[in-house]
Parts: sequence; C-alpha cells; structure tokens
Amino acid sequence: MPVDEMTCGQELAEDAEVPELLAELWEHVATNMVAHAKWVGTATPEAAAEHDCLTHVAREYRNIAAAAERAAAIMRSMADQPAAPHDPSRADRVAQARFIRRKIDLQLSLADLLVRHADTSRSALAELELHATDM
Repeated sequence: MPVDEMTCGQELAEDAEVPELLAELWEHVATNMVAHAKWVGTATPEAAAEHDCLTHVAREYRNIAAAAERAAAIMRSMADQPAAPHDPSRADRVAQARFIRRKIDLQLSLADLLVRHADTSRSALAELELHATDM
C-alpha cells in the first residue's frame, strides 16, 4: 500500500462524522417532537392522536440516533486497524463504480433534502421570532 493511501479502517474512522452528525440531528429533532407532544397534550381525541404519533416518531428517531452513534463508535475504533491485504483479482471495478455513482446520487439527494428542510426551518424561525416580540 502506498504511504499516502489510507487504510480501510482510517477511511471508515474519518467517515464516522456522518453518522455522528446524523445522530445529533435526529436526537435534536426527537427532543423537539417530545416537547411538541407535551404542548399539544391529550385533552381531546385529536390532541391525543397527535401526541401519541409524535411520541412514537420521536422514539424511532432516537432509535436511529442510537444506531448511528453505535456505528460511529465502531468506525472510530477502526482508525488504528492495520491494513488488510486485498486480492485485486476479486475486485469488481464495474460494480464498485456503479455502487459509488449510486452513493453519490443518494448523498446529493440527502444534502438537497436537508437544505430544503433547513430553508423551511429558517422560515419558521423567522416567523416565530417575529411573533416572539409581540408577547
């Protein structure tokens, strides 16, 4: 392996930032959902239904966050793992390229989706802050 080439473990350790940030975001969103569920309460059947759905979704978001944290911890632990030999005759370069193209498409789709959601959140925040001064 060339000196400047990272091991698979080093690459995975470096990529752990993705599940770490995903975990932080999903935990943050779950916390907001629980707060919203408490706000809406359970006084009417409609409120109780919304409360229960929000609570359930928050629990699932927290499950995703916990799984992402576990994956990130394993990935970080691989930083010092020595390089393993890779048999070049077993490499399917066409399949690898197809996989990477699809990964890039998914990454960009997720990034675009998150930006759209952030823009919506930014608008909601501006509206909230506008009315917060009325109180």
